[in-house]
Amino acid sequence: MMNKIKYLIICVLLGLLANGTLMAQTSFRLMNFNTRMSGQMVNYSAKPFATLIKNYNPDFIVLQEVDYFTVRNGGKDFTTELAAEMGMFSAFGPAIVYQQGEYGVAILSKYPIQKISNNPLTSSSADMKEKRTVLYIDVILPGSNEKVRVAATHLDHSTDNVRLDMARQLDSYVGNSFPTILAGDFNAKPGENAIVQGMANWQRICNNFPTFPAIPTSKIDYIFAKPTGKWTVKSYEIIKETGISDHCALVTDVEYNK
Repeated sequence: MMNKIKYLIICVLLGLLANGTLMAQTSFRLMNFNTRMSGQMVNYSAKPFATLIKNYNPDFIVLQEVDYFTVRNGGKDFTTELAAEMGMFSAFGPAIVYQQGEYGVAILSKYPIQKISNNPLTSSSADMKEKRTVLYIDVILPGSNEKVRVAATHLDHSTDNVRLDMARQLDSYVGNSFPTILAGDFNAKPGENAIVQGMANWQRICNNFPTFPAIPTSKIDYIFAKPTGKWTVKSYEIIKETGISDHCALVTDVEYNK
């Protein structure tokens, strides 16, 4: 009789798991990389980036300094070319019109993208050199039915006050509807207001070790997530001296805990 009860309990638990009722955790791997003028160090080719990225097999790739049909990159669509090399879905978020094309950020995803949203980041300060953007995509991870939001940004390199203005706009654009992970080049050191105040509502996924330049001395690239206290960092790595960018790439395995 006891064995039958145990068997019934196991069957019920397996059924709940299959239906997602007990599915309380979501895990994935994300890479962040500033491409240095959309591949300027490798003749604006997407292939060296694909070669590097395939070694890490991320679920999501967040990119900064991405060109779309600019003069300098020879009229290439870097995002689509890299996505084709990787066999991934993609989204490009233009921040400014540049050299007869556009310049901004991009996100690649292993999984179909349900929504794409690109939102301008500005500042009232005259110190602002360039408008920037925050791009996000919504994806349902296979096997979990959990919708996650993946966001990319690249804050202006002018002043801490400008970057603080931009960082404060991230919450209003990205929102709190879904578990969200945000990565990018913030052009800000850990002690600056853009990070301390502007990202106070976000959980830090990365550490404070330097990420720039290729042999790094400064920390300006970050990964954050929200809601706070709900994310477990299973691994985090800084990839130095890639030979294809003046930034290090960041790779993290994270788990969202409901």
